[in-house]
Amino acid sequence: MGVTMLESCSSGGDDDVVGGGGNNNGGGNNGGGNNNNSGYTKSGNNVVISLNHSNFNNLHSNGWFNLYQEKILIIKISSTSYKAFTGSCPHQGTHTAWSYNGSSNEFVCGQHGNSYKTDCSSAGVGGVLKCYESSLNGNSLTVTKS
Repeated sequence: MGVTMLESCSSGGDDDVVGGGGNNNGGGNNGGGNNNNSGYTKSGNNVVISLNHSNFNNLHSNGWFNLYQEKILIIKISSTSYKAFTGSCPHQGTHTAWSYNGSSNEFVCGQHGNSYKTDCSSAGVGGVLKCYESSLNGNSLTVTKS
């Protein structure tokens, strides 16, 4: 008898938080972002992010952020423009192990190495990285998950 070993992406809650630029611990175990300490609030499908909150400094310095508590990836296009995506890998749902390659405009899943373009239409392995609507009002970025 042989033993078969399988390795795949994980979508469980025990994923390690890895990657540069924006994996955030701001929400912790305090009910997500519905408090003043996390820098964001959630109401229905809307997540409102306070861009001047210290939890989001990496978005300014590195140009991207993984708000993994809400499964949202954000890239900074300019000082007045941001783009948001699902933070769940289309391949298997991993949501904490992302990196961003700005030169190729791709997010790379750290669990399996597949890359996903930020154009909301080009498919990587397993599918397309879904875009969310986002709007900026002063220092508040609203992302509408649909």
